[in-house]
Amino acid sequence: MNKKGFTLIELTTTLALLGIISAIAIPSYFSWLPRHKLQTSVRYIYDDMNMARSRAVRTNTDIGIEFNTSNDTYRVFADTDNDQIFDAGETVISTGTLENGIDITNSTFTANTYGFNSRGMAAGTTGDVHMTNPSGLFMGVRVNVVGGLSFINSTDGGTTWS
Repeated sequence: MNKKGFTLIELTTTLALLGIISAIAIPSYFSWLPRHKLQTSVRYIYDDMNMARSRAVRTNTDIGIEFNTSNDTYRVFADTDNDQIFDAGETVISTGTLENGIDITNSTFTANTYGFNSRGMAAGTTGDVHMTNPSGLFMGVRVNVVGGLSFINSTDGGTTWS
């Protein structure tokens, strides 16, 4: 007699093991996902701000970034009149949308815009952009006076940042 194939006991054991592994892995995945989305959104903003600083130096012009806290988007633009505000006639270089569920809670920049001058330094005041996710995690990006960027986070609901 030819004994090719699997027995019912082998199939049942395999399915039971898959069920146990899934029961362990799925909750871990769902607790990891919101933090990952927040980190990804913070990285997008960090990378686009870094690109804006590099482009300001390369093109010898001011580059601005405007954050829209109502729809959680931002845009990078050529700031031809050097006022760190997006005006009609200024060219949009890139736009960004945050991951689903991630909110820009606050921007400490004047009028929610920031700019880099032609030397890559702060064209306006220094400040932060803060983001949160549905799990209550807070992260952001800080810009110092020389245009340096750093990641920041808050462990007390967005009151203090480090």
